[in-house]
Amino acid sequence: MMGFGFHEADEGGGGRLLSCYRPPVPPLPSLDDVWPAVEHATAAVGAFDRALSGFRISGRPVPGTIGRLFARLDAVHSSGAEGATTTFTDLLEYETSLNRAPDPQDAGQVAACADAFEALQGKAFAPKAAILEIHRRLFERVPDPHVSATAGHWKRYANCTADYDSPNGMFFYTRPGSVDAALDDWERFTLDTGGPELVRQALSHWMFEHIHPVDDGNGRVGRLLVPLVLKRKSATDNACCFLGEAVHSNKDLYVDGLKRGRLTGDLAHWTRLLLSFAAQTAERNLMRLERLGEILGRWQAATAGLRSHSLVHRLVPWVLTRPAFTVRDALAGIGAGTFASMNTAIGRLAALGLIEPANAAGRERLFAAPEVIALFDSARNTVR
Repeated sequence: MMGFGFHEADEGGGGRLLSCYRPPVPPLPSLDDVWPAVEHATAAVGAFDRALSGFRISGRPVPGTIGRLFARLDAVHSSGAEGATTTFTDLLEYETSLNRAPDPQDAGQVAACADAFEALQGKAFAPKAAILEIHRRLFERVPDPHVSATAGHWKRYANCTADYDSPNGMFFYTRPGSVDAALDDWERFTLDTGGPELVRQALSHWMFEHIHPVDDGNGRVGRLLVPLVLKRKSATDNACCFLGEAVHSNKDLYVDGLKRGRLTGDLAHWTRLLLSFAAQTAERNLMRLERLGEILGRWQAATAGLRSHSLVHRLVPWVLTRPAFTVRDALAGIGAGTFASMNTAIGRLAALGLIEPANAAGRERLFAAPEVIALFDSARNTVR
C-alpha cells in the first residue's frame, strides 16, 4: 500500500534497492474533526503550565521542579516505551554520588535524555540542530564504539521497522540522501504559524517520526522536541507538554496511529490521539504537582520553628526536587555549609520524619523522601 507520501529508491546492503518513505508536509485537519481534542489538550496543558509558573516559595520558583522531576519522569517513560527498564527510582539513585543502578548503561541513557531536555529548555534553538544535540547526549557515552560514533550525526544507512503491510515485512523510513531536505521541510512546518499550535506540533511529530533522521533514539528525540518547541514558540510558558507517560502506556495505539496516517492520509485521527496523550499526561502531572505543593506546605510547617539561618530551610526546597541524595550531593547542590553542618541539617529532616535513610550508615549514606518519590514512581515507592 503506497498511501500518503512518497517512496524513493535507496541502495541497501548487497546492492538491493529499498523503497524508502518520505513524508509530505501534512495539511492541518479541519478543526471540526479535532476540536474536542484541541479543547481538552489546551485546557489540560494550560492548567499544568500555569500551576508550574505558580509553584513558588517566598515568591520565587522552586528550582528544578520541571527538569529534576517532571522531565525525568518523562525520560523514564519515553525510554521505557523503547524498551528501557530504568524506573524513576533507579534514575534518582543513579544520579546521586553513589552512581548506581540495576543497569547502569540503561540508566545512563535515560539520564542523558533528561539532561538534553534541561540543556535546551531555556534556549532559542533551531529545531534541526536540536535533533543532533539531543542525539549526541543520548549516545556519546554508550560503551559500544560503533554506536557512540553515530552520536550527533544523521543516519548513513536506511533504518526500518517490522511492518506486515510493507514488502518483505519491513517499512523503511526516509532514505539518508533525502534526510537533509526532508528536515528542512519539517523545520519550516514546525516553526510556521497558523492553526492551533498543539495541532501543528502533533503533525510535526508525525512527520519527524517518519523521517527517522538518526540511527537510533528517534522516538525519544521526537517526543522530547514537542514540549521544547512549544516553549520556544511561546505557546507555553514552561516546557511541559510531555507525552512519554501516555505513549509508554499506549505504545500500540501510538504506533498504529503513526501508520494509519501514512496509509490513509487521515491525520485527524493521529491529531486526536496525540492530543489525548498530551492531555492525559498533563492531568496526571497537575495532580502530582498539587500533591507536591501539599508536601511542601507540611515540610515548611514542620521546620518553621528552626532558626532562620539554619541550613534546613535551604534543604527543604532542594530535597523536594532531589528526593534521593547523599550528604555530598546536598553540599554540591546547595553550595553552602560543611560536611558536618550539612549532615546535621539532614539529620534534623530525618528526625522530623520528612526524609529517611535508605541504606546502611556511612559517609556515603543515601537519604530519600519517600512521599515525593511515590508521586513519580508507581512501581517502587522507596530507594533501595
